[in-house]
Parts: sequence; C-alpha cells; structure tokens
Amino acid sequence: MNIFYLKAIKFWFVLLLVAFVNAIIREATYKPLLTPYIGNWAHQISSLTGILGFYFVIYLFLKTVKEKYSPKDLVKVGIMWVIMTIFFESFMNIYVRKLSFEQVVETYYFWQGETWIFVLLSLVVSPLLADKYITHKRRS
Repeated sequence: MNIFYLKAIKFWFVLLLVAFVNAIIREATYKPLLTPYIGNWAHQISSLTGILGFYFVIYLFLKTVKEKYSPKDLVKVGIMWVIMTIFFESFMNIYVRKLSFEQVVETYYFWQGETWIFVLLSLVVSPLLADKYITHKRRS
C-alpha cells in the first residue's frame, strides 16, 4: 500500500480529535444557550465549524506530507475517511449512545434540517480544495 494512504489512515485520528473538540465546545458552550430558542441550530452550527476545522487540518496535512499524490488519490482518501467516519459514528451511536439503527439513519435526513451528510461530503471535497489552494500558492 502506498505510504500516502497509510499516513491518511493515521491522519483520520486527527480528524476524530477535531470532531471531539468541536462536539465538546458545542455541548459546553452554545448548545445550552441556543436549544431552548432555536432547537437544532447548535448541531447545524457545529457541522459548519466541524467542516471548517476539518478543512484546516486537512490543509496542514497535505501541506506537510512529503509523498506524491494525485487528485484521484485525494478522492480515494476522502472516501476512505467517510467510510471510517460512518463506521465509527454508527458504532458510537448504537453501542455507546444506545440509539436505534433508525435513529442513526435519521441523522442523514438533510431534508429535515440534519447537516451530518454535508460534514461527510466535506471529507471528500476538502482535500481537493486544500490541494488546489496549496498548488495555487506554490505557483504564486
């Protein structure tokens, strides 16, 4: 297996740390303040801050990684991160939070205001955007 992919697998744990920090900040600060007034918005805000946090650390990862990679590699890595995240989240929701499978599936219902699917999509798009920015900066 290409060393870039191995580094990307290890890097997923950084993404996991970013997600945990994002959730801790949400639960400890603005969720208790917002929930009584505007319901699910704390989770929607948290999705946005999570996406921004992921982009930032993915940018740093790609900027510092020494191995060569292509846009195709970035898409594959993004899909791999999505799969790892779905498995982790599903496990945590079912076995730790004791949610039913149906409740877990409902977190993907963007038409009901859920934004989790956009967080997952950002894991595929962010490496491509970060690489484009890095490449542009190198040319300037």
